Amino acid sequence: MLLVLASVSLATHAAGRGHTHFMWKDGAGTPHYSDTLTMEALQFGYDVINDKGVPVKHVDRQRTPEELFAEEAAASAAAAAKREAEAQAQRDKRMLAAFPTEHDLVAARQAQLDSIDQNIRAATNSLGVQEHSLGDALAHADGFEHSGKPVPDTLQKQIESLRKSAEALHAYVARRQKEKVEATKKFNLDLEHYREARGRDSVSQP
Repeated sequence: MLLVLASVSLATHAAGRGHTHFMWKDGAGTPHYSDTLTMEALQFGYDVINDKGVPVKHVDRQRTPEELFAEEAAASAAAAAKREAEAQAQRDKRMLAAFPTEHDLVAARQAQLDSIDQNIRAATNSLGVQEHSLGDALAHADGFEHSGKPVPDTLQKQIESLRKSAEALHAYVARRQKEKVEATKKFNLDLEHYREARGRDSVSQP
């Protein structure tokens, strides 16, 4: 209490002399006064006091490099989030213009899924033909081997070509099936987002 009173007396005395001085509080909340800025004042932040002893300006404490970095990172993240929100708003606007009704969106997405299905069916049919031809070629090669004759080079090359073709078709079908699953999930998310965007657009309309 005596320290506080002494500080107040110092402030009053300095104000009476017509000098601008500074007041700050330390970590314990105890006020301090000085005619010059001290490192402690910069550390805790301070008030500028006029010649009447009235605070006229407050200066926040100096921030540490870590705090400055954190503030810059937060500001950068906020700016990035704002840009993404604006970009998303533009994408939503284009989506609503492209698909005036939910039915339009569903029809377009279903056409995409139907196209994938057609590709899978066509590749599966081709795979069946390739596997049948490969089976015939392998049986033909077995005939040569059972008779003790070497398998002709042309037949071996045909078998290798058919095998590679079948493997490629297997991989293609698997890839397209996976694509269909992912497209279906995306479609469900797109439909949900479309409904939200359409709801927001309806609310914003006068």
